[in-house]
Amino acid sequence: MRDRLALSFLAMIVAVATSCVQDFNEDGTTSQSRNTLADKLVGGTDGEAAPGSLLLKLDQAAVRMMEDGQASDVIGELFGDMQVSITKAIPVRFGNPEAASRHGLDRWYKVEFDCDVRLNALASRVAESPKVSAIQYNRYVTHVASVEAYPLEVEPVTKGGTDSGYPFDDPYAHLQWNLYNDGSIHSEAVAGADAGVKDAWRLCAGDPSVVVAIFDMGLNTIHEDLRKALWVNDGEVRGNGKDDDGNGFIDDYYGFNFYDCTTLEDNTVKMIREGVDHTKGSGHGTHVAGIIGAINNNGKGVSSIAGGTGNDDGVRLMSCQTFYGQDGGDKCTDAEIALAFTYAADNGACIAQCSWGHTSEILREDEAYIETAPLEYAALLYFLDPENSNHKALKGNIAVFSAGNQNYPYSIYPGSFEDVISVTALDCRYLPAGYSNHGPGCKIAAPGGEWLGVQGDYTTMILSTGKGTESPGTPSISGLNHQYVFMYGTSMACPHISGVLALGIAYADRLGKTFTREQMTSMLLTSTDDIDHLMTGTKKFYESTTTYTDLPLEQYKGQMGTGAVNAWRFLMAIEGTPSVMVAVGEKTSIDLSRYCSPSATYSIDIDEASSTSLGLTGAPVIKDGFLEVECTKVGAGKITLSSSVGKDPEKEDGIGGMSYSREISIISRPFATQNGGWL
Repeated sequence: MRDRLALSFLAMIVAVATSCVQDFNEDGTTSQSRNTLADKLVGGTDGEAAPGSLLLKLDQAAVRMMEDGQASDVIGELFGDMQVSITKAIPVRFGNPEAASRHGLDRWYKVEFDCDVRLNALASRVAESPKVSAIQYNRYVTHVASVEAYPLEVEPVTKGGTDSGYPFDDPYAHLQWNLYNDGSIHSEAVAGADAGVKDAWRLCAGDPSVVVAIFDMGLNTIHEDLRKALWVNDGEVRGNGKDDDGNGFIDDYYGFNFYDCTTLEDNTVKMIREGVDHTKGSGHGTHVAGIIGAINNNGKGVSSIAGGTGNDDGVRLMSCQTFYGQDGGDKCTDAEIALAFTYAADNGACIAQCSWGHTSEILREDEAYIETAPLEYAALLYFLDPENSNHKALKGNIAVFSAGNQNYPYSIYPGSFEDVISVTALDCRYLPAGYSNHGPGCKIAAPGGEWLGVQGDYTTMILSTGKGTESPGTPSISGLNHQYVFMYGTSMACPHISGVLALGIAYADRLGKTFTREQMTSMLLTSTDDIDHLMTGTKKFYESTTTYTDLPLEQYKGQMGTGAVNAWRFLMAIEGTPSVMVAVGEKTSIDLSRYCSPSATYSIDIDEASSTSLGLTGAPVIKDGFLEVECTKVGAGKITLSSSVGKDPEKEDGIGGMSYSREISIISRPFATQNGGWL
C-alpha cells in the first residue's frame, strides 16, 4: 500500500494535515512565499496527495533548457543541492504532439524526492522561480464505488420470446429493470423508469467501431459475457515484454494498468504485474463494463446497452485500470490519470467512462484557469480535442463522470466541469437515489439503483457482470453466481450514459451523419424524460433494515440534470425525428401544425414493432388537424404520415404530383410531459 498524505486548504494557506512526517513545522515558509504558492497552485489540496512527489509546469524557456541538455541548470535553480528526480509527467510520445503542446502537456514535469521533505515548504520554494508557471500536488483520485457487490442467486429465467417483446435471450435480463422496467421488479417500481433501450435496439444495438475506455478497476478479461467485447490492441503481442506497436506502452493488449506501472529508461511504460488485474476488490470495473457492453443475445448472463445483437456487433471495451485492491483503495494519482487520458486518446477510444473524481467542489472562476489548468484536466482536454477524434461520426471525444455518492448539493470534480457529462442516479421509481449528488455541475440522470430495505432482496440495485470466483462456465458456488452481481451508485448510473452515447455514435454512423461533441451532448441532454413533476413529498432512504432517512424530494427539483436519459428519444434526435410523449391509457391528440401542414390529406403507416411496443388499441386517425392515438403499454415507436402535392386532379396517373412524408416518434409513459418544451 502506498504512503498517504492528507492535505487541506484554508484561506489560501497550505498546511499538511497528516503525513509520513511527524515533525512538520507549519512556519517553515515565509508569508511572501506562501502568497506566491497560492498564485501558482492549481488542482486544489483536498483529499490525499502522494508524499515525495510534486507536479510542475515549467515555462517554455525552461522546457527548452531541459530538452537541450541544460537540465542540471534548471534543477539547480529550483532545488539547489537537494536530491531529486525530474521527468516528463507524460513520459511517452504523444500521438498528436501539436494538440499536446496546445494544452500545455509537454510543459508538465513530475518531481520525486525523499518522503521526509515537507511538501508545502518545497512547493513554496520552487514557486519563487519565474521558470515555474504552475504547481500541483500529485493527489490520489477517489473511487466512486459501491460498498459491496451482491452475488446473484441462481435462478435463470429467459425473458426472450415472451409477450414482453424483449429481443434477446440473455437469461438474467428479466432482473435488469434499468434496461427495461415493466414495473414488476418491485411493488413500488414505475414502468418506464429505465434507460429506454428496448425500443432503441430496434434501430441500433452498438458497433465495434465505438471504443469505450473504462477508467476503473481492471476488467475481467476471461468473463463469459465480456471477453468477446474487449478492445484488443492488434499491434501488440500479448505478454512478450515488448512495445511491439511503438506506442510507448509494453504489453497493452486489452489496455493498460496505470496504477501498477513503471517508466523505463527509454521512456516506455511497463506494467509491474502482467496485464490488467481484475481479481482484487469488488469487481467494480467489470460491473461498469457489463452495463455498457456485455454481449447481448448469446444465451448467457445479462444484456447491456450497446452489446450488439449476438453477431459480434457490439461496442469494444478498453481497460484503463486506475484502481486496485478492495473497493479501489489503491488508486492512481493525478499524473497517472493524465497518462491514462492521453493513452485513451492516442489508442482509439471515443468515450471515457469515469466513475471517479475528487470529493470536493472545484469551480473555475475565470479564463486564467485554462492557462494554469491541473495536469489531469489538460490531459482531459487533450482527450476531448476534436483533432484527436477517434470515430468518424463524432468530432471530438466524450468523457462521462459520476456525480458522486455523498448526497452533496453539487457534482464532484472533474464531472462538474462544463466540458464533460456528470451523471446523477435514479432508483426504479424514477426518483433520485438517496446517496446521489445533485445540483451545480450535474448534467443528466440515469438508473443507479438503490436498496429498498428488504434484507436479501437486491433486485432494485443494478445487475451486471462481476469479477467472479469461479472458472468461466462454472454456474455457481453454494447457490450464488459471482459472475453476475448487484451493485448501486452513481458509478452504475454513469455507464448508462456512456452506453447510450455509444448507441448514438453507432447510429449516427449508420445514418452517415457526423456531429461535433457539443452537438451530440446537446441532443442527449435535450432528449430526456422530465422527472421534476415527481419531486413532491418525501422518500425513504434506507441505511439498514431498521434505519432510514426521510428525504424531502423538493430539494432535487431541477437539480438532477436535464432529466432522465431516454435512449430511444436520443436516437430520434440523431435522426431528426420529433418525439411526442403520451400517457398510457389516455387518448392523446397531437397537434400536427407543429410538425407538418395540418390541412393536407395524409395516409398513416405504423410498423408492427412500433404498434406492439406502444400497445395501440387501433389505428391512429387524423381529425381536424390532430393525430389521435391511444397507447396501452409503456414503449416507443414511429408513425409515418404520407401525402403528395402538385398532383393534377384531372390526370388519372397523377402527373405533376410529388410525394412526401413526415415521421413522428411516439413515446408512451405512465405520465406525459414535454420536459419543459424539449422535443
